[in-house]
Amino acid sequence: PLFFNVGRGDVVAEAEILRALEAGFLRGAVLDVFADEPLAATSPLWRHACVTVTPHVAALSRPDDVADVFARNLERFLEGGDLLYGVDWGKGY
Repeated sequence: PLFFNVGRGDVVAEAEILRALEAGFLRGAVLDVFADEPLAATSPLWRHACVTVTPHVAALSRPDDVADVFARNLERFLEGGDLLYGVDWGKGY
């Protein structure tokens, strides 16, 4: 599984993300927010090969839009279909 955090940095323990990556529980992490911003230059998250750090500009999201896309993607997932707004790792987005 992949872990994405584009919401609130203080609800995720960054050290635990690193542990989960090292243990193989996560394949990767995409992090747009952090407990302390900007992320310290000394943070191991910068250097980890399976972590993508973005500069807290992931997107402008409205709660109604997020809920709608989630519901539509859940339905597609349960039906075995392709999800909306998928990540293409080969293209880098």
